[in-house]
This record gives sequence, structure tokens and C-alpha cells, in this order.
Amino acid sequence: MHASLPAVSVVICTWNRSRLLRLTLEQMTRLEIPDGAQWELIVVNNNCSDDTDVVLNEFTNLLPLVRLYESRPGKSYAANLAVEAAKGDYIIWTDDDVLVEPDWLKSYLKAFLDWPDAS
Repeated sequence: MHASLPAVSVVICTWNRSRLLRLTLEQMTRLEIPDGAQWELIVVNNNCSDDTDVVLNEFTNLLPLVRLYESRPGKSYAANLAVEAAKGDYIIWTDDDVLVEPDWLKSYLKAFLDWPDAS
């Protein structure tokens, strides 16, 4: 990959699934990040009543974490907040129970470069 990589915002909206979120974030720490890649991991706490904030605290220094809070219940509210906050050229959506492969983000970045006109 070359130096003109697009910036990417990865988004997870979560509600009361902190145990699964922890596993997802642990897996994210294993991502292979290409040199020059700029990315952020936006996690929207959608009015959780479990220990989601405790889990997020565990990963503050391990991932480029952007923590958001949406008090109105509903994934649409959480997703809209994430879109407003996202700084990336692209948004990649995933869920709080998904365990990505180490080359997951690298593969997306390659696809964005290989097919820049795709939407």
C-alpha cells in the first residue's frame, strides 16, 4: 500500500453487551495497521446500564478510541451521532459482537485504494 491512504472511521454502536464488547475490542488491538494509516474507532454507548464505560476505559490507551454517549435508546440515534462525529474519509460499520481478523482494516484500506469510485 502507498502513502496516500484514506482516513477511516470504524464505528461500533453498543447497548448493554459489555462482555462481548470487551472481546471485540481485544481483537481490534490485534489489527495490522499499515504505515501511514489514519483511523479512529468510534464506540457509541447507547444509554448502557452495564459496565460498558469500564470496558472502554480499559482500551483508551490501546486503541484510537473516540467515546460517544447517546442517551436516546435506538441504534439509529447512536449511528447518526457516530456519523456526525466521524472524521474519516470512509466509515466502516461493525458490531459489538464481531471478532475481526488481523488483516480486516488493511483489507478495507486496500479495497478503498483499488476501487476509489465504488460506494
